[in-house]
Amino acid sequence: MTKGIFDGLRVVELALFAAVPTTGRVLASMGAEVIVIQSNTAIDESWLPPPWGSGLIIRNRLVTKKSVSLNVRKPGAHKILKELICISDVFMTNLGIETLKSWGLDFPSLRKMKKDLIILWQNAFGATGPYSAYRAYGMLTQYSSGVAQMSGTPEMPASTDPPYSDLHTAMFGALAVVSAIERRRRTGKGTVIECALNDTGVVTAGPAILNYQANGELPVRMENKDPYAAPHGAYPCRGYDRWCLIAVSSDTEWLMFCNVIGNPPWTKRLEFATLADRLRNVDELDRLVAEWTITHDAAEVMEMLQAAGVPAGIVAQGKDLAQSEHLRSRGYYKDTKYIIPEFGKPGSEWAESGPIMCISEPIHFSETPIRFNPMPRIGQDNEYVFGELLGISRDRMVALAKEGVLE
Repeated sequence: MTKGIFDGLRVVELALFAAVPTTGRVLASMGAEVIVIQSNTAIDESWLPPPWGSGLIIRNRLVTKKSVSLNVRKPGAHKILKELICISDVFMTNLGIETLKSWGLDFPSLRKMKKDLIILWQNAFGATGPYSAYRAYGMLTQYSSGVAQMSGTPEMPASTDPPYSDLHTAMFGALAVVSAIERRRRTGKGTVIECALNDTGVVTAGPAILNYQANGELPVRMENKDPYAAPHGAYPCRGYDRWCLIAVSSDTEWLMFCNVIGNPPWTKRLEFATLADRLRNVDELDRLVAEWTITHDAAEVMEMLQAAGVPAGIVAQGKDLAQSEHLRSRGYYKDTKYIIPEFGKPGSEWAESGPIMCISEPIHFSETPIRFNPMPRIGQDNEYVFGELLGISRDRMVALAKEGVLE
C-alpha cells in the first residue's frame, strides 16, 4: 500500500470526549500510528450517550487507531506511559494540568525526558487568565465564546449538538500538530501546543467583535435572514419538517427566482422591486415565498432554482445524508463494525456488531491514501505496544494485568 503522509509518526492519545480524539482520528487517517490509552475501569462516557446505541458514537473517534488498556490511576502505569511517550513523536491530552502533574506527566518533565516531543493540550479556557480554572465542555463554550448569541430567534439563542466547538478545536489542533512537526523538522525542537475550546469559538465570532469595535453594535439574531439578501432563509416544503434554503442576493437572481415560480402578480409589487425594497419588506416577502415552497418537495425546490442559477439547497435530515447519492459517489461512507461495551468484562470480550455505515475523512489527496480501519477493542494492541515496542515480557504483562495496571 502507498504510504500515508504521516507514516512513521507515532502519537499517544490520552483524552476524553471529542476534541482531542477527533484530532487523533485526522492524524491517523493520514498514516500516523495513533495509540489510544484506555482502561476497562475508567470508561469514556462517549461509549454511552443516549439516544444512540452503545458504542456508536465513540466508534467515530476510535476508527483507524490502536488501543491499549492502561489504568493511569495506578502508579505502576505512569512509568509505562512515560516510556511509551519517549518513543513517540506526539503526546495529546485534555486532562487537567494538576492531574497530569500528580502523575509525573507535567509538560516540563516530559520535555526533559524527550526534548523534541510535541505536546498538544486542550482544555476549555486555557492555562492562563481569570477563567483558566473553570470547567466546561463543547456545549457550554458555544455560549461563552459568543457563537450561540449570533444564531437562533430574537427570543432565544441557539446551539448545536454535537457542539461545533469540539470540531473547531479538533481541526485547529490537527493544524497545530502539523505545524509543530514542520517546525521540529527545521529546528529539531519540540513544543507545547495549547488549544482552548473557548478560543476556537471566539475565532468564529470575529465579525461580531469587529462590528462592536467599529460601530458599537451588538449581534442581532435574525433566524435565517440575512442583512444583504432577500429572500433568504429556510422555507417550509411539502412533507413533515421539510425545508429548503433559498438565498437571493442580487436583482438578477431575483428575476431568475421569479421566473422559476411563474412570475405571480405579487412579484411585480413595488415593495419588492429592488434588493433594498425586499429587505425593508422581508417579512411579507418570506410569507409569500413560503406559500410557493410549501406546495413542492424540498429537493424539487432546490433542483428548479439551481437549474436557473439561484442558490438553494435542502435542509438535510439524517436520512437525506445517509442516502445521499452525492456523498456515496465520493466514497464518503465506509462500512465498519462497532464494539458494544459490556461493563464487568475486559474489552477483549465485548461483543462486536455491524457492519454499519461510518463517515470517513472529508480529505482527498491525488496520490496519497487516506486510511480507514475498524475501531479497536480496548487493549486490542497491548501485545504490540507493550511487548514489541516497549519490550515488556509476556510474564510481566500478565503480572501487571493482575495488579490492575494493564486493565
